[in-house]
Amino acid sequence: MKLVKNNSSAAQMTWTYTLILALVTVIMGLSLVIGVGYSLAASTVDDANGLMDSLQRSFIDDRPDWEQWRRNSNINTKDTHVRVSFTEQGKKHVYYSPGTNKFLAKKVKHLPFDQNIEIRNLWRPYYYTAQTTKGIRYEIWVSFHSVTHIFHLIFDILLVVMLISFLIGLWLVITLAKKLNRPLQNLTSSTHQINQSGQLSYDTQLPIPDKPQEVKDLTNEFNQLLRQLNQQAIRDRQFVSDASHELRTPITAIRGHVQFIQRHGQDHPEIVERSVGFIDSESKRMQKLVESLLRLSRMDNLKVKREKVEVRQLTEMILETYQESIPQKLVIIGASKLYLVVNRDNLEQILVALLNNASKYSDKSTTITVNLTEHAIEVIDQGQGVPDEDKTEIFERFYRVDKARTQKIPGTGLGLAIVKKLADLNQIKIQVVDNKPQGSKFILIFK
Repeated sequence: MKLVKNNSSAAQMTWTYTLILALVTVIMGLSLVIGVGYSLAASTVDDANGLMDSLQRSFIDDRPDWEQWRRNSNINTKDTHVRVSFTEQGKKHVYYSPGTNKFLAKKVKHLPFDQNIEIRNLWRPYYYTAQTTKGIRYEIWVSFHSVTHIFHLIFDILLVVMLISFLIGLWLVITLAKKLNRPLQNLTSSTHQINQSGQLSYDTQLPIPDKPQEVKDLTNEFNQLLRQLNQQAIRDRQFVSDASHELRTPITAIRGHVQFIQRHGQDHPEIVERSVGFIDSESKRMQKLVESLLRLSRMDNLKVKREKVEVRQLTEMILETYQESIPQKLVIIGASKLYLVVNRDNLEQILVALLNNASKYSDKSTTITVNLTEHAIEVIDQGQGVPDEDKTEIFERFYRVDKARTQKIPGTGLGLAIVKKLADLNQIKIQVVDNKPQGSKFILIFK
């Protein structure tokens, strides 16, 4: 019988159930042995009491009728001993069954918990009972030899049956444990093969077993995790590609103007000022992009402290501060007082970013409205809106809708990604819907 590895779940299951099986087997065996032993001992005691009644009836006119008693009792003189004694006219009379004199000559020991049980003749136990009736004392010793013989026989049979049952049970437990553990082993083997193959692709999935249900569910969760990791890896690669592209563009422009100045600057001094201005603009754009990237990377391990903030007052302050830099009219409506649990600085950054985003994609003559409700803040513009197919993508890094992929609208494509990250850190759900009849509505939902 081959056992499973000691540190596997199958091994732990096997040893646990083996211990339980052994304990149950021992308890059942002991219960049977004790029950059978008690029944046999009780039968012996009943036999002794029956012999006592028979012996008392054998005395006729205070004289023992031994022949009559032996015929009626049919005792085994090797295992049963009788002594009867009485005093008549000052003379003591004692009668013994055959072999009793020799039996009584042996050294006797009594059990501490039961004085009626005597040990004689090499630890052979006897049950002793005595009664006195009409001056006659009756004493009987009945051997437990037949009882112990049957007891030993039953014990041996039980021991063999218990051992066989235990071995069969152990084999069944090991087999069942291996069967239950096989899907996990297959899952581990498949994972190991994928790790060792060196050919991990974005669509790699683990084989899903039909049963047991727990392993099937676990494999589904693993596959879901793999899909998420693969999607994250794709997004990271796209991010690196987009970041490289966004950084390469201003660097290329700056190098182009530097080379242009080097070639024509001495002959045409008027181009130097224009090129330097362009270089300054592109370098600022690149600086802003790098700062946004660093800001995003720091947010991965950032922990924020949230507190109760009076949102109406904070929003009014933000609108008053940024009204001069935003051409659209800024309006606040809704609750006169609103308290929400949030990080104050993070909420200010989110609102400023949403206001700037609304301003970039709206006409200067329109209005940007901030609506305060019981559990949400809405930033509403009257701009060009967001197509339905882009609503779930605009919070990705460097993502900009097709209409916005132009140098006419400034930005790095990281503003809404930073908003989404700050919202997640503050347990805020953010979503975008259409503003009827025109524009977009960004909704911050507080938990």
